[in-house]
Amino acid sequence: MLRAAVDDVGPDESFEQLWTRRVGDDLFEICCIPFFAYDLALGDVVRADSESGFVIRSVARRSGNGVARVAIVRSEDVEAVHSRLHDLIARTEYLCEWFAPGYVAIDLEPGRSHDQLFEELGWLGDAVEVERILI
Repeated sequence: MLRAAVDDVGPDESFEQLWTRRVGDDLFEICCIPFFAYDLALGDVVRADSESGFVIRSVARRSGNGVARVAIVRSEDVEAVHSRLHDLIARTEYLCEWFAPGYVAIDLEPGRSHDQLFEELGWLGDAVEVERILI
């Protein structure tokens, strides 16, 4: 487990913990989809060590993956929209991680068209906010 520094989360939560696997002395591959660390993606290889408190210092190699983050805007819509989002992600066979029923991070693999995913997310209208990050 490594920590990634994040700026916009809050004063007491300035790190996101990320699952990783060691691939070298100070090299780790990210094995999850980051929610708050906007400059990282699944499969990136990063540098960290005990001297830094296992805080990510730099990216050694990019995976080419991106991340789509989808947030359900209104709490009263969470139950219905969560079900639709879950079905969409499963049907289109994307890897994802849910932070909460109203917030999901979706892995955007390189070499794959994501047009269908974003078109169908668009059908949810103003019930969701979608942020697409290609690294």
